[in-house]
This record gives sequence, structure tokens and C-alpha cells, in this order.
Amino acid sequence: MKKLLIAAIAVAATFVLGADKKNSEPFYRKYLNPAANSLDARILEQEKRVAANPDSADLHNDFGNLLAARRFPKEAREQYETAMKLDKHHFLAAYNLGLLYETQGEFGKAITAYEHSVDRNRGFPPSRFRLGRLYELKGSNEKAIEQYARAFQIDPEMRLVKYNPLVVDSKLLHLASLKNYENDLATATMAHDSAYVDMGLVKKLPVDRTLSSEDLKPPAPAPDNAPPTPVQVIAPSGPPSQRPPVRPAPPVRHTAPAVPEPAPDVVVPAEPAFDPTPPPLPTPDAGGRPPYVGGPGSAGGPVRPMPTPTPGQ
Repeated sequence: MKKLLIAAIAVAATFVLGADKKNSEPFYRKYLNPAANSLDARILEQEKRVAANPDSADLHNDFGNLLAARRFPKEAREQYETAMKLDKHHFLAAYNLGLLYETQGEFGKAITAYEHSVDRNRGFPPSRFRLGRLYELKGSNEKAIEQYARAFQIDPEMRLVKYNPLVVDSKLLHLASLKNYENDLATATMAHDSAYVDMGLVKKLPVDRTLSSEDLKPPAPAPDNAPPTPVQVIAPSGPPSQRPPVRPAPPVRHTAPAVPEPAPDVVVPAEPAFDPTPPPLPTPDAGGRPPYVGGPGSAGGPVRPMPTPTPGQ
């Protein structure tokens, strides 16, 4: 009787150990075919990486993505939750867990996961948009508008269909845009006004007194004969015995600017005085006729008398 009892215990122990060994193998492994499916091969490779470094939250998160793509949601959820436990700031694992719950229709759990993602990184717009979308489906429009507005404020391209096709499903985007209107207008105004600002000049203006038009003028350039700017000499460190000798700076010689010689005076001849008396008329000849052109006093030679006309002419 005693021998039968011992044999029964041994059989039971063997069954229990065999069951434990069977249960230790992951559920998904028997469905993998790495030779025919590249995704299955990647799952097995990632499994080895996680086993080699089990404290890496990133490896667990990526492992969950592969299992979710292979339609093993339970195992994927376990990997996401492990990543969130290992790293309290890992917002991607919470976001991916929200996507997993959302695809399964568990919207309440998805909202909780997205809220965890937002708490861990308040500047991650996909979590805010997804959270706003589920709030809208539940009828919480105020919460949805708040999340939409924050997502668009962080990343304005989230409202573009080509970047985020899910915006076509929402009926609250115009209200989210109105909520951001003042901030968008202020940002656009600042960008427009800054184009007309001379920052090099504005930064030099004092703010403790009134300003005149002279303050807005750029500083006058230094003259060519201005003395050079003295160079500041920094005393070397170390004991005096190790310091190099300091050579005095050569004296600065100031030369007076050359005075240009005066230009010679230009003598301008005076114009003759105006005489209002008309010139005398030419003297007629003995017959009372005026002289020909070229008469005396001209370059034409002596005056020739005009012929006397005859009675037949």
C-alpha cells in the first residue's frame, strides 16, 4: 500500500512539473512560423533581446508592438504594462496600450491609457488628439475641444487631412480652432511685426528715459586718422619666476592731418562797360549816296561810285 502511494505521488509530481514546463512556454510561440513569416522571425529575435536585457522599457515596448501586429493582444498588453512599470516616464508604452484598447473597442480603458500618456508627456500631440477623439465619442465635448486645441497648438499640422486623416471624423475642430484663435493671432502678429524690426538697433536703445530721433540714428563711423583702440593685456597667471616678461606697448604717435594747399587764384577778365550811345552812321559820298559795303574802314577796299542812270534807262 505504501509503495502504491509513493508511485501515485511520483506520477502526480511528474504531471505537475510537465504542466509547469508547458505553461512556461509563451502562448504565441507555438503559432509562429519564422521560416514562412518575417514578422514571426522578428518576434523571436525581439524575444531574445528582451531576455538578454529584461530591464529595458524600450525593448518591452517594441516587443509589444510586434505582438500586437501579430494579433496577440494579451501578450502585447503585458509587454506595454511591463514597460510602463520599468519607466515611469515612458509615454509611448501608454500611448500604444491606448491604441490596443481602442482597436478592441474598450474605450474606457483606452481613455485611461491615453491620460497616462498625457501625464507622462504633456507635449505629445497624438495622445491628446486620440484622447479628444474618444471624449467626443462619449459626448464630453468640452474635454474633447480642450484636447484638440492643445494638440493643434503643439503641432498645427495635426489638423491637416494629409497628415492626420482622423480629423474628418470630428465635428468639433472648428470650435478647437476658435479656442486657439487668440494664440494663433498673437503668434502671427509677432511674426509679422518682427520682420520690420532692426534688432541690432533696438537692442541698443535705453529704456530708462525718453528717446529722440538722434537715438535712432546709427553710430557715426570712426575717422580714418583716429588712434587705434588700446588692447587689453591680461596678466599671466603663475609664480612671478615663471611669468614671461611683459613688454611695454609702443607709444602711439599722433600725426596732424595734412593741410591742403590753397588753389591758385583764377583771374577772370572784366567785361567792358556798356555804352548806350549808338554807333555813327556811314558818311555818304560826294553824290550823297551811301558807300558800298567794303568801303573805307572795311576790308573790302576803296569805295566805287555808283553809275549815273541815263535818260533811256
